[in-house]
Amino acid sequence: MNSYKELQELGSGMLEIDVLNLRCHFNGEPVKPLSIAHELHAWLSQDLEQHGISRSQVEGATLSVEVDLARLPNYQGARGSFYIGKNGKPIEKGEFFRLGAKCKSLLSTDEAKYESARSHQEQWPVGWPET
Repeated sequence: MNSYKELQELGSGMLEIDVLNLRCHFNGEPVKPLSIAHELHAWLSQDLEQHGISRSQVEGATLSVEVDLARLPNYQGARGSFYIGKNGKPIEKGEFFRLGAKCKSLLSTDEAKYESARSHQEQWPVGWPET
């Protein structure tokens, strides 16, 4: 699963994902949980179980993402693109979205806080994935 279409609808702004409680906010307003929120929630639940950690020991698990989304009218991607159109052919050029994401995560327990930060950039064709 991915959140490409959901991100296209939201646009640029601040996305907050409460991974523990499966809640999302965009620019401070509640929004329906994105697909990625469900994936993160499932991963966290599985990871806690694998490490013998009770969910009650975790006070919070959040991901904050500064989303910078731009529409590129004449993008030329790398050959061998993994974006496949309905016709079965790769989509390597045309109108694309470019996503810049500055991510910060925080997991807190009653004993400690664990923080991380990462930046990520990605492109995908407008309207992809096609259904």
